[in-house]
This record gives sequence, C-alpha cells and structure tokens, in this order.
Amino acid sequence: MIKIDTFIAIETKSLYSHTIEQLQQEFISIQSNDALQILAKNLTKSKGHFLHGAIIVEIDGVPITSLFDWDDCDLIWPGFLTMVIDYLHDGFGETSISLNDIQWTLEKIITKPNHLVIFSSKHGMGKITKGVCTEYEFLQAVLLSAHQYLSLRQQDTRTQTLNGLAEKYKNLSQLAKNCL
Repeated sequence: MIKIDTFIAIETKSLYSHTIEQLQQEFISIQSNDALQILAKNLTKSKGHFLHGAIIVEIDGVPITSLFDWDDCDLIWPGFLTMVIDYLHDGFGETSISLNDIQWTLEKIITKPNHLVIFSSKHGMGKITKGVCTEYEFLQAVLLSAHQYLSLRQQDTRTQTLNGLAEKYKNLSQLAKNCL
C-alpha cells in the first residue's frame, strides 16, 4: 500500500523547525479544508514566486519522505514527475531537492506477475530510506496525488508557474496508460 500526499507550509518562512513534531504544526495537507486559503495567503506573501511544501511518500505505513524534505512545491512536483517519466523510459529515475540536500530515486524490479518499484530517499547526512511496492500502485498514487496538487493550484489565479507541471502530468498520464 502506498500513500502520497502533498503538504504546504502554513506560514512562509526561510527556516522551519528541526523536529518532526514541530514540523507537523507548520505544514498542512492539501486535503485540508483550509488548504486553498493557506495557499492563497502564502502565494500572496511570496508574490506568487514560491510555495513551500513537501511530498510525503509512505509505503506499507513506513514514511520514505518526510516534512524535512520541504522545498518549493513548484520545483518538487515537476522534479518528481520527471523522475517518474525517466523511470518509465529507462527503468530508473532520480531527482534532487537542493534546499535540504535530498535525493530521490526510483528503480524497477522486473517480477511476475507485476513489476515492483523501489523508491529511495537519501538525506544530506547519508541516511537512506527505501520502500517497495508494485509499479501499478506507485503510478496510480503518483497520478492521483499530482492531480490533487494541480487541481488545488488551479483554483488560485497565480498558476503561470504550473504550465511545465501540467505538461509533465499529461505526459506521465499518457506513458502510465501502457503500465496501468
């Protein structure tokens, strides 16, 4: 079972807390009823230039990424989708998040009846977290979560930075049809 959720910062700051308990008070899921209001407030404060947030990936209840992996969502999501597109082409994909020195990778394991995916997150201090799930489940979760993020962002008028993300989402959706 895989779960992918996007969280956005409640307040735009240059630094966030150093414990997961405090970070949970500083970020909110985009599934929250308050997400659109918080999004609008943060984009107004940043003049539409950035939106701090994180993509949280859990596989079989084990968090692979965390709120420590925050960055600009308008950079994280295109990087994440590019990684998945590369994975579908080559069986391997990776992306890096610069603010917190995070590297994510996807690797295919060819098995029958379903291919598996290893999703890994390497943190700046060398700590690596990994999870394995079916390729089918992974692609479904990515497409659902990316759609939710795009849908939320499109409710705000400052969507000019989303053209690349929307194009990557469309590309991934077409590629994933062959696997789903």
